[in-house]
Amino acid sequence: MGGSAVKLIDNYGRLIKDLRISVTPRCNLHCLYCHPLGWEQSEPPGTLSVEDVRRFMQAMQMLGLESVRFTGGEPLVRKELPEMIAAAKELGIPDIAITTNGLLFKRKAKALVDAGLRRINLSMDAVTPEVFRAMTRGGEVKKVWEAIETAWELGLHPVKINAVMIRGMNDGEVIPLAALSLDKPLEVRFLEYMHLDNSNPELYQQRFIPGAETKARIEAHFGPLEQIAHDPTAPARVYRIPGAVGRIGFINPVAEPFCSKCSRLRLTADKKIRPCLLTELEMDIAWAFAAPNPVEALVDAILLATQRKPAFGNTLPTLRQRVMVGIGG
Repeated sequence: MGGSAVKLIDNYGRLIKDLRISVTPRCNLHCLYCHPLGWEQSEPPGTLSVEDVRRFMQAMQMLGLESVRFTGGEPLVRKELPEMIAAAKELGIPDIAITTNGLLFKRKAKALVDAGLRRINLSMDAVTPEVFRAMTRGGEVKKVWEAIETAWELGLHPVKINAVMIRGMNDGEVIPLAALSLDKPLEVRFLEYMHLDNSNPELYQQRFIPGAETKARIEAHFGPLEQIAHDPTAPARVYRIPGAVGRIGFINPVAEPFCSKCSRLRLTADKKIRPCLLTELEMDIAWAFAAPNPVEALVDAILLATQRKPAFGNTLPTLRQRVMVGIGG
């Protein structure tokens, strides 16, 4: 089934072509910037089924969908993930990706690739085992390395590494992380810490590191970075250390918001559309999944959600009803 010539445009002239689907709020790690301690996740009643996911992607495809990324929580804890990826492949969606912490990837990778997985983003906030363990509250960085090597073996390209930078926690890892791009075909992406964990606002401000500061530290060590052309709707600004095999990206939603170029909608595991990651705006669309003609109803819901997409998100420290682990990356 091919793509659609229809384009989905919001009230601010932005082309909406990318979809994030959170298939579960559950996760097997408790990362500092994502998962508040004391808040345990469970599958909500009415969690998205494989058929729900298929129908939503079909509706989005009728409106010009170009890429889908499956997220969580940790998407690999959903045993139905390969079926969801297969549904995307059957629909002919050209770009199919996941964002994962990698802990379960080695064991499940072949089934995912056989189903149609094209790309992978892996969370790795540190290369030093002790720092990684502190950031993730118990994770083992060797599992991420196993996931990277497995992705290479199975031909996934590019392999992207996401590192959220937090002052006093992993800011000493900037140079070792950047160095991974020197002789490995990795895109190491440095992300600004967003206030999506309901942390104390003063503590958040103390821990926040602007992306420009991270970039300056890398350039002080390796010399000026070479900018690489990129999709203007993509969140990362991409560079290369001169002579490096891989690339370095900076995602700076707080200090340098890119709302004016946002091309994404998000679907949560409990059947809500979030037009913007950094607002509380959600639309419950369980009614559309239950409609006699669900794909038609979902098209209507998507059109309405797109017109409600705000011009800007709120990057200030704010008490959020739903924290990052429950929204999806």
